[in-house]
Amino acid sequence: METKKVTVTILPHNTVVTVDAGTTIADALLECGIVVNTPCGGKGICKKCAVQAKGALSQPDNFEKSLGDSSLRLACRATIEGNITVFAPSIREYIHYPVLDPAHTYGVAIDAGTTTLQIAFVDTTTDTVLPEITLLNPQRRFGHDVISRISYAHNSENASRLTRLLIDTITTVITTTCKLSQANTPAIKAIAVSGNTVMTYSLLGLDITPLGTYPYNTSLTTFDDYCNYRPFKKIFPDAAITVLPVASAFLGGDFLGGIGMLPQNKGASFFFDVGTNGEMAIIKDDGTIIATSCAMGPALEGMNISRGMTATEGAITHFLLEEGRLHYVSIGKPAGISGTALVDIIAILLDIGVIDPRGAIQNEIPWQWKGTLSLENHNGVKVLHILNTVTLSQLDIRNVQLAKGASLAASYILLKEAGLTRDDIDNVYIAGAFGKNVNIENFIRLKFIPHFKNAHYHPLGNTSLMAAIEAVRNKELIQRLKKIQRSITAIDLSMHKEFNEMYLQSLEF
Repeated sequence: METKKVTVTILPHNTVVTVDAGTTIADALLECGIVVNTPCGGKGICKKCAVQAKGALSQPDNFEKSLGDSSLRLACRATIEGNITVFAPSIREYIHYPVLDPAHTYGVAIDAGTTTLQIAFVDTTTDTVLPEITLLNPQRRFGHDVISRISYAHNSENASRLTRLLIDTITTVITTTCKLSQANTPAIKAIAVSGNTVMTYSLLGLDITPLGTYPYNTSLTTFDDYCNYRPFKKIFPDAAITVLPVASAFLGGDFLGGIGMLPQNKGASFFFDVGTNGEMAIIKDDGTIIATSCAMGPALEGMNISRGMTATEGAITHFLLEEGRLHYVSIGKPAGISGTALVDIIAILLDIGVIDPRGAIQNEIPWQWKGTLSLENHNGVKVLHILNTVTLSQLDIRNVQLAKGASLAASYILLKEAGLTRDDIDNVYIAGAFGKNVNIENFIRLKFIPHFKNAHYHPLGNTSLMAAIEAVRNKELIQRLKKIQRSITAIDLSMHKEFNEMYLQSLEF
């Protein structure tokens, strides 16, 4: 049965795009080059994507009705049923674009993550890095994890659509940044991409389906032949294209780049890049690297949490328990919970007895917390109301348990394969924006990783983006990463005889 086609008219640009009925306004805007910021992942809770729209649209839900204006619709929630008109006066409303100097030249560093894209402009005239742009990966509508996208890509048309979405979004952000600053696209002299293996392959139009089935073959692990990659070169003709090498199907350029960004400290090190696909390694004294990856899902990025969102305006970023009182830190007026706040609040709820070690919300709130917490039952699912501001459901806690169970089990198997114990680790490096901001004590309290009692802990930030920035600046980086690539022994958890049992043992807090 053929899908119904509808038209979307964007004013005041008079741009018309044809999309499938059932497409959200946000995805329709993306089709014509307007990238909408949706930090809550399309839940409608942050209300950052409100636009004026009229025509054949889905009936507004409670989130949209709370806008108080019937002409306003949430682009992430309203679906298109027939022809519509959307008023989107300025793309600056959606993304904070950096300001370029038209007289300078630039490189562009891209971290292509499963959930988010981060894009940073490097002023190669002054060797300064401008504030990065963060947006949700447009492929998310075809699955929140790489396995879902691999499944979607089982026919060539779908696979091409994934590639086109990624390329169009990246090139739109770059060209829009240039346009807003009145800079010419030939000013872009370099583009460097770091990403997990599925995102890298998808971006380059390579077949991603072998990455999802045993033996998880990678047809390419280095990408020197893509230095003139046409989808980028036809728009940025003077740009040299660099794509970071990958180690295996589930150890990508983001992982290799992260290892390449580590300081040269003595002793054995544990590296963990926290994300939808958690990648970790033990670097031994002799330089050998034992590495693996585990499917954690997007809980710590807020994507499968009922009130979850990325750490942008409207997000609670931390919960604190001080002198018997619960407080929060937020970016502006709170609308949702970021991953770091999620870790904090679950750790606190465990400590005060509202959640038990199995992750179950108790049937009664202790009397001393009844002004702070309240409990409801929504269709058989327990939901906690926290400070009359946000909620946390039993399903949210279960999603965190699935993530932490995977990472803890993977950590112990990695230690065993390396022939080390927890006490042998001297340095722990936590990568990712989440890792830079998480309360490490609460992270360990929830048992995402073992307690390495002799180690120094180092939050690093987004090492994948750092590596892409370094690739723009330093042509020698790729050769260094290839050397690291050759020293890695990859452990496939799906084939490891102890993983399933270890995983089940690791679910409790």
